[in-house]
Amino acid sequence: MVTLSHYYTKFEISSSYNIPEPLHELLHILWRYKYEELYEDVEETDICLEDACQAILYFFSDEFELPQDNQSHLKYISMAIILADAVKPTVKAYLPDETKTDQAYQLLEQYLVNKIKFSEIKIDEIFPTISVGCQAIDEALDVFRNLLRVIDPVQAKDGILEILDDCLEGYAIFPGSQGRRDLFNWWLLEVVPASWCLKWPENLYTIKGLCQVQPSLSLL
Repeated sequence: MVTLSHYYTKFEISSSYNIPEPLHELLHILWRYKYEELYEDVEETDICLEDACQAILYFFSDEFELPQDNQSHLKYISMAIILADAVKPTVKAYLPDETKTDQAYQLLEQYLVNKIKFSEIKIDEIFPTISVGCQAIDEALDVFRNLLRVIDPVQAKDGILEILDDCLEGYAIFPGSQGRRDLFNWWLLEVVPASWCLKWPENLYTIKGLCQVQPSLSLL
């Protein structure tokens, strides 16, 4: 694993992401907070990381109605795919011959083109909740387990929250405390806007550092 740098030090969102102004304002608000879970010195006015994630997902949800938005579930799926792609190098680093992640992508693609229903996906058979004895690989595989849960509109929000916990606080993307705030900044500035637009971000944050995107499958 490379030594992680501070790539995201300024609040700058690419003009290629056409996001609504209220979302831009929310991202700026969350950017200004510090988070104890990211190993930062916090003040009484700061919020917890889960509250920040919940605020974004609430904005994405049908409960927060914007005139042009009727695609909240697809946006959840988009975010899950992006984060899964960021996690895949971790899986391959520990389990180079692993094939379950590819199976998860295939099932998701089949769902998106209406070839299968969620009820046909046997998540527990593909990703049993059994520890392999390594936090990084346990949490990385848990991301793919929850990627499949996100297919179900009923489970989508909870699935995304589990993925965010595995990635931002856990070791699914990289282990240790170094670079946690920078990873969160990447999520705010690239993953959230890209998911809103159903696009790929410009970069992926992985165990190898910042990498150019090589899409695993087409986003909608």
